[in-house]
Amino acid sequence: MAALVSKVKAPFQSLIQFVTEAWFELKRVVWPTREEAQSFTAVVVIAVAIVAVWVGSLDWIFATLVSLLNVYGS
Repeated sequence: MAALVSKVKAPFQSLIQFVTEAWFELKRVVWPTREEAQSFTAVVVIAVAIVAVWVGSLDWIFATLVSLLNVYGS
């Protein structure tokens, strides 16, 4: 019976140990300030906008080329 209890208890002990260690590590994290988080967010939004314009431009160029090929190919 003791062996069965220890087999059932072992996964929960490792889970509790994992959560405890993760909580300890989260306390050690240096979180960004509000200003840093806002500036990082602005950089990401600007980068995404630039990439979106770039990909959209390439899409428009290739769509135009393909439509020209279809017009002259027919």
